[in-house]
Amino acid sequence: MPLYLNSFNNNLPERSNSNTQIKGVDSFRRDLEKYFFSRVIIRTGRPQISITNLVVELHCNMSLVETLFHFNKGNWGNLKNDNRPSLRSMINDMTLKNKMRLDIGEFSLFFKDTTIVISKIYDNSIPEQFDTIFTEIGKNYVHFSKGLSEIPYEIYVPVFEDSKDENNAVINNIEVSNNSKKDFYKYWALYFDSEEDAIIYNLEKSRLENGDLFMLNH
Repeated sequence: MPLYLNSFNNNLPERSNSNTQIKGVDSFRRDLEKYFFSRVIIRTGRPQISITNLVVELHCNMSLVETLFHFNKGNWGNLKNDNRPSLRSMINDMTLKNKMRLDIGEFSLFFKDTTIVISKIYDNSIPEQFDTIFTEIGKNYVHFSKGLSEIPYEIYVPVFEDSKDENNAVINNIEVSNNSKKDFYKYWALYFDSEEDAIIYNLEKSRLENGDLFMLNH
């Protein structure tokens, strides 16, 4: 079944100036650069009354498969390591310093061969699930790379099945909803050079699927 979707790049959350006024954000950025061996840019997302969402961009000078190797060795990321603060604890520390609710609304990872965009689906979802998401990327790498023959140049985590049509999926960039952590591990959207449009990756069945893909308005 053909896929229907406009470019994700035209639908990403709005960014603001990277010079945020949040206390502790520079220390947070330096910690991420140290643990991920990357250049990190942090911006604030669209303002909300009750919470400030951060947009984190991580630029890593390695391929995805190289990064997965170092991640599995415990040398890259792995913020669950007992000797490192967790992503959630770092966000909580900044929340206390600023006396305001902070969260990560989007975490984008730019590698030499692909970009991974992880979107928030409930409060603290990215800090809570980041390590597990990256572990699942490693487990599914052979399957979504077409048996190691082609790496997608963009990966979007997650997408949602349209409740009105089981053959459709929805790129759902809502910031807070009734979603749970299991929703990160159902469907992802992938872009390949060999494909005109995006392809849905079904994690539960470890396979690529064609299907209609629609973008929800922010």
